[in-house]
Amino acid sequence: MSDDDRTSDNDRRDLADPMPDSMPDDDPTAARLRAALTAEAAMVQPDDSLSSIQERTGAERPWWQRPAVLATAAAVLLGLAVGGGIALLGGDDDPTVATPGGKGTATGPATTSGAEESPSPTEATTGTPTAPAVEGNVYVYYVMDQDNGMRLYREERPNPGMDPVRAALTTMFTQPAVDPDYDSPWPTSTGVVGYSVDGDTATLDLSDFPEVGAAAEDVAVQQLVYTVTANDTSVKRVELLVGGDTPPSGHQDWSEPIARSPRMDVQGLIWLLGPTEGATVFSPVQITGYGTAFEATVNWEVRRQGSDEVVAEGFTDAGANGEFADFSDTVELDPGTYELRAFESSAEDGRPLNTDSKVFTVD
Repeated sequence: MSDDDRTSDNDRRDLADPMPDSMPDDDPTAARLRAALTAEAAMVQPDDSLSSIQERTGAERPWWQRPAVLATAAAVLLGLAVGGGIALLGGDDDPTVATPGGKGTATGPATTSGAEESPSPTEATTGTPTAPAVEGNVYVYYVMDQDNGMRLYREERPNPGMDPVRAALTTMFTQPAVDPDYDSPWPTSTGVVGYSVDGDTATLDLSDFPEVGAAAEDVAVQQLVYTVTANDTSVKRVELLVGGDTPPSGHQDWSEPIARSPRMDVQGLIWLLGPTEGATVFSPVQITGYGTAFEATVNWEVRRQGSDEVVAEGFTDAGANGEFADFSDTVELDPGTYELRAFESSAEDGRPLNTDSKVFTVD
């Protein structure tokens, strides 16, 4: 027998009888101690591995303290933390809060353009005075002859109860402008024979056509086109007919649909929108308008009706150098009737250019 075998036998013998041989067999205390140690030794398994010990150790812990459960919980908590962070950040580069309204929809207070208090004159499809006008009203363009030629100016007129385009054209043909400075080259006998729309093109059949010079005829046609497109914003071009045929012109060929000419070519450069002609208002008087001027500067002055004495004056900003924009200002006035003029001062000699005026009463 080798030394290793003897050592193994001794180990087993020691485990089976752990009390030293020198302890007396008839000692009661020794007997009880031997029995207890022998019982404990019998529970030891020499081939017990580290993994089985770990399994028993884990099995003896409550379920919520076991390593696997703790690892899973840690992973869940980590996932929630990361997911929550992603949710708070929005998940993309959009810094706004996502809402049911769509990706990146802001949730702050709604903003308004102020159009309900003072309707903008900008028409939706053309960038020129917002269409159609206030419900029940229509937009009508007229012509004013100035130093820089005949120009278009717009008035807001009541709708007598027709389709907006027909109502506006009927007003333009048959009724004078409220502002006595405005006029129309169209015959007052002109009537609308037919009107239809196909896509963005309207076909307009009239009973008459103006018999005027070439420049006035061009402005008259643009007056009509601007009025149609202001009251039907789906329309971009107008095919003009007279009695079902091409207009009888000695100046232009009107056989093709006609679009609006650029505003700088045909539109009034400075408009006064408020107070309107003949209006009664209270002080302070709100001055509103629309236009363009050199370096955006629009001058205004107020005179008592029938007098050259200027009782108030000032200036404000509109659009600059061909860009059209709204302008506004206020003025304190005593009760009475006044004339308000808005204009651009000539850079050469200071004389007023592109003047528009309105007579009104302060109550």
